Amino acid sequence: MTKVNTLSKLVLICGLTAATLSAGSAFAKGDGYKQGHSQARFLLSERAADKLALTQGQQTQLKAIFTAQKTQIKALRSQDKNARKAQRQAYKAQMDALLSAPNFDENAAKELLTARQDKKQQLGLIKLKTQHQVMQLLNAEQKEKLAKIQQRMNKKHRKHRA
Repeated sequence: MTKVNTLSKLVLICGLTAATLSAGSAFAKGDGYKQGHSQARFLLSERAADKLALTQGQQTQLKAIFTAQKTQIKALRSQDKNARKAQRQAYKAQMDALLSAPNFDENAAKELLTARQDKKQQLGLIKLKTQHQVMQLLNAEQKEKLAKIQQRMNKKHRKHRA
């Protein structure tokens, strides 16, 4: 009976730990920027302002740049969940039709892939334009410091992925 109680307590502790960790990551987003947008989150933080010696004007401009990026991406992704769901279902139906057809239609496959790539390309362009604006805002010393910080961040990220 004690082994069962101990096991129950262990399961309860594991469950609570998992719930606590997942709740913590949900609250860690901050400023409305998603977890994956680490550059925006970093550059808008007080830590970045200190490490890069950003002026108040630069901080204001960075906030405006990332807010504009966020608006552009939201517009591109379309807010309506039902519309996105319908697009996914239509794409899936087209893919199913393509794969179940007796003969492979290479042109139809290229059209499907091209339509999907266009949206990814537009997202990539928005992100690159934002990075360009950020780099134009920083002076040479700040660019060097940012490059070193990014190298450290990438090194840590690669270490955690391996």
